[in-house]
Amino acid sequence: MKTLINITLLSFAMLFMSMLNAQDTVKKKNGEVLKVVVKEINDSQIKYYHFDDPNQVLFTLDRMTITEIKFAYGKEYKEEESIMTDDYFTEDQNMVLSLSMSSMLFDAIIISFDKAIDPKSGFQITGKLLGIGFGPSFENWYNRSGFDLEVGYKLKFSGLKKKKWEYRPNHLLSGRYIMPSVGFTTYSEDRSSSQIKKNLIHLGLKFGNLKIIQKLIIVDYYTGFAYFGGSKKRTLNSYGSDVDFEYNDINAGDLLGSGNFAVTFGFKVGLAFGQYGEQKEKLKRRK
Repeated sequence: MKTLINITLLSFAMLFMSMLNAQDTVKKKNGEVLKVVVKEINDSQIKYYHFDDPNQVLFTLDRMTITEIKFAYGKEYKEEESIMTDDYFTEDQNMVLSLSMSSMLFDAIIISFDKAIDPKSGFQITGKLLGIGFGPSFENWYNRSGFDLEVGYKLKFSGLKKKKWEYRPNHLLSGRYIMPSVGFTTYSEDRSSSQIKKNLIHLGLKFGNLKIIQKLIIVDYYTGFAYFGGSKKRTLNSYGSDVDFEYNDINAGDLLGSGNFAVTFGFKVGLAFGQYGEQKEKLKRRK
């Protein structure tokens, strides 16, 4: 009987010691394995303390950085690919101010303002000053002056998903996009024998890719096409006006074409600013 009691006490002692030494293991995506005691798992983090810490100081670890958890009692938990939410982009910049480098070669200064609406979409407002470029224009044999105002709606189709080996998705502003746009162009050309005035509306579709460097500098390159039409008037120096002349073309910096069809292309460099998290908070307060 005494032997049975001793065996029972020894078994309880061993069980108690194993509970004291019980540890969970957390495997991170970089291959590191942590020996811990997990105290809590919530939607975005796990809370734990190191198994050999007598003070049981709690630490937090983002669930995006781990692949699996093995609990001391045998159960295993594997982290699934997380669902994309706005929380990934809270600290990202949400606005861009950029200058077209390529348009200067076509006698124009182009400045654009972009703002993200959400991770999948945004809008762009572009202003163009025509006739004041710094590069060698192929039309520098006559004077041209005018402006263009364009509005576009961006739809992103890349950079929306977090890759398995990455900590988070790409920056809120970065990625490939498609952008339908509408714009109005008005400019005059003073040639040697005539003056031409044009008022044109153009509808376009752009395909581009925006990259962001160090969360500050953006590089945006794009191409596309557009349909344009409107009024044009030519005043001849010796023979009066002509509203139905043969030249049906457009030159609006990054928009070049004739016969009501144009191509658009460009290369922009700019700065990112603002914060998407602040934008979200303002929208919540308005609601």
